[in-house]
Amino acid sequence: MGASMREMREQALVYLVEWEGRDPQRYNVDGIIRDAWINGNGSDAVWKESVERHHIRFLVGDWVRITVEAEDGFTEHHYGPIENFRKPGGSFYKRHVAKPYAAFVHPEYTRSHVVPLADLVEEINDFEIITEWSEVHKGGPQHNYGVYQCIGIHGPYPPPATTLVIHKVSGRKKRFCDACNTPQQRAGLADEALMYQRNAKSTILELRADPTLITGPTADPGRLWDKTPADECRSWADVFPWLVPAPAAELYKQWKEAQRASVAA
Repeated sequence: MGASMREMREQALVYLVEWEGRDPQRYNVDGIIRDAWINGNGSDAVWKESVERHHIRFLVGDWVRITVEAEDGFTEHHYGPIENFRKPGGSFYKRHVAKPYAAFVHPEYTRSHVVPLADLVEEINDFEIITEWSEVHKGGPQHNYGVYQCIGIHGPYPPPATTLVIHKVSGRKKRFCDACNTPQQRAGLADEALMYQRNAKSTILELRADPTLITGPTADPGRLWDKTPADECRSWADVFPWLVPAPAAELYKQWKEAQRASVAA
C-alpha cells in the first residue's frame, strides 16, 4: 500500500528542513510531492528540479529593493517590505495564487509602488555580511579593548557587534549585534548612501558634462588652503568614489598614476 499524502508531506518536510536546511514556508510542498514522487520517478535529480520549480521567491513582509528612475538620469535604490500582491492591472487577487505578478511596496523615501516580481531584488543581495570576530573588530577602538559596539537600537550600554554589514554599491559599513542585523537596519545603511547621492547631484552632473574637471590644476604649493575647483572635486571623489561618473573616474585614476610617477622621478 502506498504512502498517504500526509506521510509524504511529513517526509518531504524532513528532506527540506532537516536534510537541506530550507524554510518550508518558501516552498509549495504539495507541488514538490506531486512532481517528484507522484508524477516523477523520485530520483534525486527530479527532487531537486521539483524543489527549484516550487520555490516561493517572495512572501508578504519580505524586504526588497526597487529601482526608481529619478530626474536628470539618476537611478535610485529604495527599500521596503512587501505589503501585498497585485495583478498586472494593479488590482488585488481574490484568492491565494502560487505565482503572483506584482507586489505592492512602500519604501521610506519614495511613493508607494506596484512592481512586477521580476523587477524586485531581495534586499540581502545588496549587502555583504561578515561574521568572523577578527574581521568584525579589525582595528577596533583601544579604549574598548579593540571591540566595536553595536550601533543598532540600544540603551547607553550596547552589546559588542557580531556582524559587519557592508553596502556593496557604496562600500559603507556598519556593525550590529545579531538582534539588530535586520532588513530595516541594513536598508538604513543604503538610504544613507542615497542621501549622499542626492546631495551631490550638482557635482555629478558637472562631471558628466565635463569629466576633465577632475584633472584640473592644483593649488599653489604655498597656498594649499586656497583649493582650486579641481582640488575640491578630487577631495569629493576620494570620499564618495562610487558616485564618480565612470569617464571621470578613469581620468582621475590616470591623473593619480601620473602624479605618483612624477614624484618618483
